[in-house]
Parts: sequence; structure tokens; C-alpha cells
Amino acid sequence: MLLSRQFPSATPIIISVQGSVLSKDYFLINGFHKPILVNKSDGLGLIVPPNTYSLDSITAGIGKERVIDVINVGRQEDFTMTLGDFMAYFKGIKNQTKVLNVISLEFSDTPLASYVEPPFIVRKLCWATNYWPNVGDCLKDKPQVSKYCLLSPAGAYTDFHVDFGGSSVWYHVLRGEKTFYLIPPTTENLESYETWSKMPSHHETFFGNLVPKCYSLAVKTGQTLFLPSGWIHAVLTTKDTVVFGGNFLCSLAVEMQFRVYDIEKRAKAPKKFQFPRFEAMNWYAGTELLEDLNEGLLDNMPALYLINVKCLFKNLIQWAKDREGNIRKEPYPTHLSLSRFVPDLTEGLDRMESLIRAANIDSSRCIKPVSFDEIAKPPVKSMTGIDELLLASELAETTDSDNSRGGSPFQEAVSDMIFSKYNPDTGQETLGRSQRNRRLPRKKRIYGGDDDDIFKHAHQDDDFIYPSLELDDNDVEPQKRPRKRKGKKGRGNSYVDEAWSPNKSVRGVLPKEKRPSRPGAKVLAVEKVLEESRESERPMEVSTEPSSSQEWQKKTKKGLSTPKQRLGKILKLNRMFR
Repeated sequence: MLLSRQFPSATPIIISVQGSVLSKDYFLINGFHKPILVNKSDGLGLIVPPNTYSLDSITAGIGKERVIDVINVGRQEDFTMTLGDFMAYFKGIKNQTKVLNVISLEFSDTPLASYVEPPFIVRKLCWATNYWPNVGDCLKDKPQVSKYCLLSPAGAYTDFHVDFGGSSVWYHVLRGEKTFYLIPPTTENLESYETWSKMPSHHETFFGNLVPKCYSLAVKTGQTLFLPSGWIHAVLTTKDTVVFGGNFLCSLAVEMQFRVYDIEKRAKAPKKFQFPRFEAMNWYAGTELLEDLNEGLLDNMPALYLINVKCLFKNLIQWAKDREGNIRKEPYPTHLSLSRFVPDLTEGLDRMESLIRAANIDSSRCIKPVSFDEIAKPPVKSMTGIDELLLASELAETTDSDNSRGGSPFQEAVSDMIFSKYNPDTGQETLGRSQRNRRLPRKKRIYGGDDDDIFKHAHQDDDFIYPSLELDDNDVEPQKRPRKRKGKKGRGNSYVDEAWSPNKSVRGVLPKEKRPSRPGAKVLAVEKVLEESRESERPMEVSTEPSSSQEWQKKTKKGLSTPKQRLGKILKLNRMFR
């Protein structure tokens, strides 16, 4: 019935790009508001089995005794059965009268998980991947929503819904075809959706008839769809389909995620239809983003990103207080001390306000209006030799690590040259990939380094940098007073030692005074030996008169030829060392 209806094409509201274009920089600049369709998985960093992967292999990777949730499409009701029984139904679908659909089979804890990895950009944006602690009891409570297998026969239909917690979604059609009916998440559409979802018989009413526009999009074999937070959608399967996909929360859609979460709470959605541990996930993300704010990593972020982080801080402060406005006694999660964390969040909220104002002044980071009626397609960058080198290094390293991307110094330098941009309005240069992602020591980042002191002594105009008069030709840095630092307790103050230079000016010192002699300080035996040594070092007088009996000077014993050795014998130092 739906196939016979004519819906507006989704071409004006989607973005169609190559997989290599989707980087974190791309989403920071353009945001994540529109569905993105990638025709080929090349450059995505997506790992999935080949499209010839059999149903028996999927069953073996998950386990035929696994109990799964199944939807009866005709009645839109849920029930459970084993995966083995469903696969038997799926293989003999021609002999069945009812249509069953599986859309919530999460397999992160099964052997099949080693054959599937989400796209690289999903792993970079996902809160659960980057912010959830992977230690102790926290690891076993980690939300498992990143790897789903959807098994849908032809004719299967999923009614209109918004993914739980306002999470964003990625779908990859391994084989088959699905048609998505997409409705933008405007304020009016979300209000209509909330009203429709509360109707007792809402499945009998096609929600697409209640909104101004409902677009259709066909996703075919080998294509990958990225659906942003809050998009209302229904799915019709036109061919027997196997899909791999997953959900993720991210910092680009915090406002929409909270809006959907509030709709779920007002609708009293069952727990199994809510994002698992949604509030805990937001607390963990808040602690990490507050640390990034304190380290200066958010200073050059776009205004839209900063507004979403501000929204997160604001909601966490509201969660931490009771109805009377007092901070709750019970921390949530248990590792947080709300009495300490909430004041830091409040201070961070004020700092976010100033960062947002500064970002809106900068034309390259200000908020750009979003229209869901039509979107200009971004230019597809032609692949050059350097781009292919960087892309190859990214794809090779995505199989080794989910959270970070390494690379040789040459590759990082090339990446910085490509992705760094000079802003003529501010006179500043935005950091490249490797520099933006690298965490520097906190003191170095906030307070600056020694290089800042050097340039404070220089004058600069549009053409040149003029050295200070305090700089000497042979000096590496200007002559500075030694920095005073606090010494150890009871020892007063000391100064930082500086590198020696022959051109350094030496302060005048007082003439050395003779120390007064102390009676009884001299040892007679030592003085006698020193006197003998001085006499032995005097030149010998050679007699020129002939002599019948030449008197030869006796040779000194071995080990006593120098004054130091003779002094050691007197003081019996040899015995001491033995």
C-alpha cells in the first residue's frame, strides 16, 4: 500500500558524500543535522562481513539458543523466540503467512562482534566509546548499543519512531533494500509526534499524514545511512534484508537528545525502549568535557558545539539538585562527589557563555541557520596523492584502535598542512588534526611556555619582526632576570640555574677576604710532609767538579713519589680504604 503512494524524494534534505569526507573536522564545521548517505563504504573505516555472508554464519556467531525480541508486523506486537527458530522461519518465508521482523538484536558480547566495527567517524564521536570508564564494575554496565543485526523479510514494516534517547544511528545494508520515510525534527513535528504516540490506537494512523512533508529514501545493498538525532522515521523492507547498524550519543546533538529524553519520560516509555543508563552516560560525558574546558581544548570550537556542551552542563546541574534547589546527598554516578562537582560545573557554565560570545563574533565559527527544506550539497573533494596516503593510514590504523589514530611524524605533518586554515579576520591559524587531538600538559596549555616570554620582548608589524634591544647577536633568548622560586623549608629562597654564555653580563663581586687563621687547626705531621714536598720539587744543583765517588740520590719507594701519596701514608688512608 505504501509503495503505491507517491512521497517527496529525500534528495533535497540528505547529504550524499564519499566516505573519506566524513571526518570529525567535517562534523564540527557543518554540524550533524541532515541524513547522510554514502553509496560505497570505501573510506568509511567500516568493517562488515561480505554480502555473501550466510544466515547460518550469523546464527553460529551469535548462538542459535539466543532468545531475541521479534515483532509481529501485522499486529505490531512484540514477543520472544530463539534465534534458531527465527532463522528457520526466515529461510522458509515463502511458506509463512505472517511477517516477523527483528530490529533489536545487539551482539556486542558474541563472537560475531569481531567481524563488525562501526564507521571510524562513529567511533570518534560516540560517548560510550570515548567517555565510559573501561575499568572494574563500570565496564560491565557499559551501554551495549553500538552493534545491531537487523533481519527483515520483504514486507516487514517498522512504524514511525525516534531512536531511544535521541541517539544518532548508522545503518549499513549488507544485502537487500529498505525504504525510509523521513520527517525532520522541527518543534511542530516533535509536538505532533508526542501527541500521536500517546494515542491508544496510534498504529492505525499513518503519522506521515499529520505533518507537512514526509520524504522517502531507498537504501540499497552496499549503501550506508547516517541518521541524526531526533529524526522521526518509519522503515519498509522491499526485499529480504540483512543490515548491520548501531546507535550512539554525541556532543553534536545534546539539545535534541535531552528533548527526546523528556518526550520519553512524559510518555512513560518502557525501560527496554529507553537508552540504557542514559543519565549515567551524560554524567561521564560531562566530567570529560569539563576537563577539556579546563585544559583549553574547547577554546576554538564552533559556537554550535559549545552551545551543546553548555546544554549538557545546565542539565547536569538541574539533575544534581532536588526540588528545593539543594544538592543531593547521593552522588550519581557513585564515583562523583556532587558537592565538589556542581560548583565546578557552574563555573564552567559561565566560561561557556564567554566562549560562545567569542565564537559568534568569528565568522568561521558562528551559528549557521539550518533549513530542512533544502540543503546545498558540499563539494566533493577530489582525491590527491597526499589524500590517498592519509586515507590509507587511517584505514590501516582503525583496525588497531577505536579511540585514537596514530601515524608517522610525516603523516601528521602532512595532515596538519591540509587541515590547518588561516583566518584573516582573527589572524589566527586553526590547528590541524594531529595538533587538535594531541593533549598537552595542562600547565603548558593554560599558562603558556617560555617562548611567550621571548616574543613579549619583540616588536612586530605587517612585514617584519624586530628583535628587542635586550637581545644580543649570540644570545638565543633575551637576558632575563633569574626567576625566583621558593626554596626548601628553612633554607630561604633560591634561583633557577641558567645556561652559561660567554656574553652574559657578570655582576660585580666583592674581593675575597682572607680567612682568619684558627689556632690548633694545623696538623704538624701534615705540615712537615708538605714542607718536604716543596723542598723536593726545587731544582737540584748539579756540581761540575770531578769526583771520584759520585753520590747518587736514592730512589723513592714505589707509591711515595708524590706529596699526595706520602700524605696518604701518614694519614693511613690506605688502611681505611682496605
